[in-house]
Parts: sequence; C-alpha cells; structure tokens
Amino acid sequence: MIKEKAKKKWDLTRKMLEITDDEYNGVTQEDANLRFVKMKLQIAVYYMQLLDEHDSEYQVPWNKEQFKWALRKPVGDKKKEQAKDWCHQCCLMCDKACTSWSYGEVKTA
Repeated sequence: MIKEKAKKKWDLTRKMLEITDDEYNGVTQEDANLRFVKMKLQIAVYYMQLLDEHDSEYQVPWNKEQFKWALRKPVGDKKKEQAKDWCHQCCLMCDKACTSWSYGEVKTA
C-alpha cells in the first residue's frame, strides 16, 4: 500500500487520538491518564501504518468497542495498562515484519 493510502486509512483514528488543548493543559490525574492512553495509541497506530505501507499482514489488537472503551472517561490504571499492552503488541508486530521489508539500495555521498 502506498504511503498516502496507508496514511488516509488511519486518518479518522488519528483524529480521535488528538490531544485537545483542555486535555493537554489539564492538571488532574484523569487528564494525565487520558493523555497517556492517547499517546500510546498514537504510537500503536504509527506502527500499524508502517505495516500498511509495506503491505504486511497483521491483526489489529483491539476492536471498535475496546478502542472506544479505552478513550472513555474515567481513565484508570486498567485502561493505561491496556493501551500500553496494545502499543507493545504493535511494536512487536512491526519488529517481526520489518525483517522482510526491502528498502532498496541506500545511496551514500
């Protein structure tokens, strides 16, 4: 899948994961927890976009309901752990898949 097509596939998800000014400037533990969850899921989406760019097979580690649940307040330790786990799973999938990616010849000066 070409880079632009892969990026477009994840546009809506990335929009849902944007950290708003209120969340960014929030000083409560709830705000901090939500920022943490969103950042971990942003990283996970980045890994899946890389997999798409290289036409790699993968299984998204969450479904629609689980994703919405993770972003719904209140956000506590369970949701933080789940987001961290999903991010780690995506990282491992990307690490495993990238061994077969062809980058072509790297030109040096």
